[in-house]
Amino acid sequence: MALASGLFTFTVLLAYINFLAGWVCFVPLFMVMQNRPPKECFKAGLIFGLAIAIPSFYWMIAGAQKFTGSDGMYGYIVLIISSIILSLYFGSINYCFGILRIKNSFRFSFMFNALLVACVYVTGEAMLMYLSKYLPWFGFHSGNSLMDSVYTIQSAAVFGIHGMSFIIVFVNYLIAGSIVNKQWLRLSIPAGVIIIYLLAGYFMYQDIESKTSSAKPVNVAILNGNIPSEVRWDDSNGKQLVENLLNLDREATALKPDIALWNESAVPWTYRTNDDLVNEILKISAPAHITHMLGINSDYRENEVYNSVYELLPNGKIAGRYDKRILLAFIEQPFAGLIFPFLSTGGYVVKSGENNHPLNTPYGNAGIMICNESSVPDAASGMANNGARFLLNLSNDGWFSSTYIADLHFYNVRMRAVETRKDIAFNSNEGFSGLIKASGEIIMKERSNDPFVKMVTVQPNNYTSLASSNPMIFVYCCAVFIAFMIALKLIKKPVRKN
Repeated sequence: MALASGLFTFTVLLAYINFLAGWVCFVPLFMVMQNRPPKECFKAGLIFGLAIAIPSFYWMIAGAQKFTGSDGMYGYIVLIISSIILSLYFGSINYCFGILRIKNSFRFSFMFNALLVACVYVTGEAMLMYLSKYLPWFGFHSGNSLMDSVYTIQSAAVFGIHGMSFIIVFVNYLIAGSIVNKQWLRLSIPAGVIIIYLLAGYFMYQDIESKTSSAKPVNVAILNGNIPSEVRWDDSNGKQLVENLLNLDREATALKPDIALWNESAVPWTYRTNDDLVNEILKISAPAHITHMLGINSDYRENEVYNSVYELLPNGKIAGRYDKRILLAFIEQPFAGLIFPFLSTGGYVVKSGENNHPLNTPYGNAGIMICNESSVPDAASGMANNGARFLLNLSNDGWFSSTYIADLHFYNVRMRAVETRKDIAFNSNEGFSGLIKASGEIIMKERSNDPFVKMVTVQPNNYTSLASSNPMIFVYCCAVFIAFMIALKLIKKPVRKN
């Protein structure tokens, strides 16, 4: 049952995100854990974690082959190590619950245990997210399924992903306990919780539009080159690739947007003031007075670069630059002295950026996220807290375009939009591009194998959400409850009689 629960959970939380199935995906696991000793809970967690890990990390084999040009050896090594880590994680948090759980002899034990397991999972996920900030493939959240619905995602503006994880685990445990103990009337409790949660989300969705629609809209053209990641910029195809980028620029210029949003590393070399391609891009778009957000690397020192986004004004001046801060371990920067050999470069590594300040555009402060930064709440909330009025996400999903990662990247963008209550325009090479409103409403979600230009309208706002200003408040509450349960366990500890 733990194995089946793990496979089901992977499907509805990662591969095919579904908010309806999320309410029951943990039920088989929690049925196994009912009244079992801590060691059995640990074993169930190991099996559950392994069932999630193998399909979750299987993309690493093909991804490593594309990225390094090797036979996939790196992928197998990372797959095995990552699977062991995730299995031990689930085993550990289930073991902690098994130790602290209240026995059924207590009248309201079922409710206290449901609250406890939800708090343990939330606290565990927060710790895992902190420790794996540069390893986003470990970013597992029980509440992922609720990103699927515009109503169930609304609580993210208050408690972030942690509140969503809490409600999912809480409901799943109540359902599991009711089934195992054959107390069918108790199923009305999780049913009531779901109904109240949906109603709250509905009213939050209806309310937010009036709070985020007062400023002048900004027209953003999304220029997606959709260049396969393994394609090299060399003498044989460089001319054609350059012409494709210039054609995108001409098409965007005809639309006369305020901002042109390119994808990550759209120009695959380091920036120079006299760069012929950049100058030609600016020359073509000059009549339309377009501000460009261009993905192009910056020199730091030999074999080290910044993964950058340049804000180029219509007159060609650099108004600002953002350097990616949250780098991919093993890929962009060494981790424990190890790094994958990158197929398309001479072996450079990426230098981390030093600040998370938004770029000051003629249309308001634009917060920037590059690629995997959209999976880290701090990246978006930091921009919002520093004055960003809307967000832009530039990415490249080409290394795993045929896997579930591209879909998960899109849902992470949606999550950041609701958490910060900021519109996000996003552009991902070989992934999804489009616009998500501050309410979580999907205005455009586009994916193609061919280059394209699409226009979206971003609504800047100055609204500050609780999830942005106090992102960890719910985790602290869960930690306090766990501390209370530990104290309760110590007080209830039996005393040996004389």
